[in-house]
Amino acid sequence: MTMRPDAQQNLTRLRVLSSALRDQGVTVLHQNIERHFDLIENLPESWPSGDMLGQLDADVFPAAFFDSFNEAHENCRSSGDEQSIELELAVGLGRRQLQARLSSDDTGVTTIITDITEERGREAAMIALLREVSHRSKNLLAIVQSVAMQTALHSGGIDDFLPKFRGRLHALSSTQDLVTESNWRGTFLQTLVTSQLTRIGHAALTNMRITGDNPLLGPNASLHIGLAIHELGANAVLHGALSEGNAGNVWVDAHLDHQPGQRPDLIIEWQETGIDASKARNEPRFGSLVLERIVPLSVGGTGRFSITGDSLRYTLTVPSDQFEV
Repeated sequence: MTMRPDAQQNLTRLRVLSSALRDQGVTVLHQNIERHFDLIENLPESWPSGDMLGQLDADVFPAAFFDSFNEAHENCRSSGDEQSIELELAVGLGRRQLQARLSSDDTGVTTIITDITEERGREAAMIALLREVSHRSKNLLAIVQSVAMQTALHSGGIDDFLPKFRGRLHALSSTQDLVTESNWRGTFLQTLVTSQLTRIGHAALTNMRITGDNPLLGPNASLHIGLAIHELGANAVLHGALSEGNAGNVWVDAHLDHQPGQRPDLIIEWQETGIDASKARNEPRFGSLVLERIVPLSVGGTGRFSITGDSLRYTLTVPSDQFEV
């Protein structure tokens, strides 16, 4: 059974609706045929004019706000179609983004205003994120293309090319996973070294020491230093201290090089002892190109690679803008 609501019921309903509007950040305005405001509900505290009842929109709206609103109001009255516009409202030193929907009937025009500042902020952040993802994807594809071309140039045939390229591609993929898991912040150096060497084989970690500082490398530095660690580790397993039957050792150390009045650079050192120098190949190889040219140039630093007697040393200097302490 439906009963005719009395005045108390109407008042209760209005209070409930008003509370709901406040919770959702929605403002409801109504103007009569003469465009005077005769209903105002949930007007924001930051609204330029708090006393609007009985007044005209032209008298209480800011000029920049009124121009768009007036056009929508006229279109709504003449066509009878709902109009939707977006407006900006200055609030202190900031600005709020508002969406106004206008609909008309025989009594006048009803305007429902919603604050969409946070929504537009999320959209802007999403657009920026997609652009960043696109930028990073293009960079990664450029790296993959360079790796493929250089690996091919320094390979004796398809059987030589495939395992080398596959290993380097997996090295990039492994680092990319670490960077993605950190919300694109990068990855810690020791985590990166351990990840790359674990991929080569758990045995590779048996005769290894990883010591020193453990900064957070940025995404660009992570990708390229990860590739350098892969080249060093793969070479150590094939020809160096970690090769089968070799009793050599590997030591990876990192430290900050403090200079007066400057932010410190990061010095990463890879040292192998007990290697068989006769296995070291002197002809140009992509691994050497990665260590001495590609990685240093990509991070804006320098790289030095040397073999002396039964020892191998690689030193990479990474500028301070590529990592966080």
